[in-house]
Amino acid sequence: MNKIYQSCFLICIFLKLMPAMAQEKSGQTFMKLGNISIDELKMSRYEKDTSAHALVLYDAGKSYFTFNPGIGLVLNFERHVKIKILKKSGYDWADISVPLYRNNSSDREMLMNLKGSTFNLENGAMVSSKLTKESVFEEKNTDNWTTQKFTMPNVKEGSVIEFSYRIQSQFFFNLRDWTFQQTIPVLWSEYTTTIPEYFHYKTLSQGYERFLVSEAKPVNVNLGGGMSNSSGTEYHWVLKDVPAIRREPYMTSINNYISKIEFELGNFTVPGQVYETYNNSWGKVSSNLLASERFGAQLNRHSFLKATITPLIANQNEPEKKMTALYEYVKNNITYNNREHLYAENNLRKVLDSKAGSSAEINLLLIGMLKEAGLEANPVILSTRENGYVGSTSFPNISKFDYVIGHVQIGEKEYLLDATEPLALPNILPVKCLNGQGLLINAQEPRWVSLVPGAKASQTYQSYLTIGNDNSLKGKIETSSDGYTALLYRKNIQSEGEKKYIENFRNKLTDWEIDKFSIQHTSAPANALKMNYEVNLAGQAQPVNAIYLNPMQNQGEKENPFKLETRKFPIDFATPIEETYLFSYTIPDGFKVEEQPKNAIISLPENGGRFIYSITNMGNTINVVSKLLINRPTFAAQEYSYLKEFYNLIIAKHAEQIVLKKAN
Repeated sequence: MNKIYQSCFLICIFLKLMPAMAQEKSGQTFMKLGNISIDELKMSRYEKDTSAHALVLYDAGKSYFTFNPGIGLVLNFERHVKIKILKKSGYDWADISVPLYRNNSSDREMLMNLKGSTFNLENGAMVSSKLTKESVFEEKNTDNWTTQKFTMPNVKEGSVIEFSYRIQSQFFFNLRDWTFQQTIPVLWSEYTTTIPEYFHYKTLSQGYERFLVSEAKPVNVNLGGGMSNSSGTEYHWVLKDVPAIRREPYMTSINNYISKIEFELGNFTVPGQVYETYNNSWGKVSSNLLASERFGAQLNRHSFLKATITPLIANQNEPEKKMTALYEYVKNNITYNNREHLYAENNLRKVLDSKAGSSAEINLLLIGMLKEAGLEANPVILSTRENGYVGSTSFPNISKFDYVIGHVQIGEKEYLLDATEPLALPNILPVKCLNGQGLLINAQEPRWVSLVPGAKASQTYQSYLTIGNDNSLKGKIETSSDGYTALLYRKNIQSEGEKKYIENFRNKLTDWEIDKFSIQHTSAPANALKMNYEVNLAGQAQPVNAIYLNPMQNQGEKENPFKLETRKFPIDFATPIEETYLFSYTIPDGFKVEEQPKNAIISLPENGGRFIYSITNMGNTINVVSKLLINRPTFAAQEYSYLKEFYNLIIAKHAEQIVLKKAN
């Protein structure tokens, strides 16, 4: 909150409404600390989920406002938690982190009334170990966020840990969100907020679990001092017996699907006195970012870049070539320190001089260079896949974003650029950035841009193999990778080194002898990445009369990634997929095909994908073609059964053999 407006608001409350403000709070009363039963301590497993390594027995929170004569109006958040530790793998649940906000002055959220104990059953009796001050420490995350951490004492298999605390805050925009679901089961989760009429919060709920209680009701706020009661609203939510949420194949961040409630302060009002709005529009989010010293203000000071960029674009007349030249310079000369941020920690001159920076610093530097070169360049803020979706575009919330990339408009064409990835290309963003849509920040009108993949994950595998009459195989293999498959392979080669990469490749194929291995275009992302090598697979000691040939040579699909009966969450491949396998077999003289798989074409509904499998015989040559197409990156949960069966059929087809028999 703006400090002047906050002070004005508090003075108005103090003078007009009297120096006390007590609120009626309803809903389930917090349990008393130490309310631990012998049955909870004896519990050794959770029957509804026997794989659970810990279990939340009780998690209750409440937020409410009070008037503190020494501080003014404060926002309080209380929480009380009980967790059962079932296995050693659940010990991490005894390490607690509480994020706390602070501004650039001395104002900060305070963690207060922290209490906690660990309960164990020893010789049939309950024994408690109290949390001590020595187990609590603070960790600074950013200029505005710190984390209070504490570890519960004497934790064992079978322990029940319990803790409670209160957070006192003067930052009314930070009404605490509440997460009902965890990666372990939750027996009871409850949250209550009581909000005076002066505050107007937007509420957003998400998740797939049904609320036991979800209600909002008017309540009286006793202002005291002979004044009439004010009005407010109490919100109350409860979830019971919440299953653990677990990561599944082809799933983005769990944060996208977990059951939770979030809040965004739109404005606060004291009639006739104060009216203050917050980030209640994307336009305001954009203008705030552009005014920020660690974001937009950096882009306004780009004249110092002229000396650097002038020789880079001296011979470039076309805007696209200028863009590419500057993009390549930043990619190849500024080292990414693997720190992902939305804001710059250092000024861009320092980043240029040190030749290193965070994701925000590198991409803001690139945008500054593009602007200095006269191109229409602006930042796009986004949320990475691991961070979760931005959510509703009608719910402005800057805290949802954790990353920034560059956007360039040249005529009707738009380009998205991330200079942290040296092996990427314009519009081929790192996979972590392919997460729905991002917000284009500019001084006119911000708008949403789609973060769709600019290429497929594409690979062609082609082999020419001769089968010996002793069941041996000999020949050559050529692979060609494009798009996101090539990007992945190039990053692995760069990380391991080409020599080590080839060595590891050989070690994975222990039955094959591999010779003359070569790789082309490892550092030229505009070209297909090519690998070529010769192979030799030893046969049997004596000639055979029958050969059982696996036509896919273990290159195809071996295991269905979709094993669950049903799925609640969307399926996200990140990119379209195109995998083509071509095998040409020369069979030994005197042999003929006795049995071979039938050709097949399998399609997903709505042109979602296609699998083509065919085998043709010409003389002593067998040609096998397998082609898998996934045409769109995401599928709804309702399409899960189709995908599961689609992959079942592919795996079954890839497992079928060709039988060769020696002619009599």
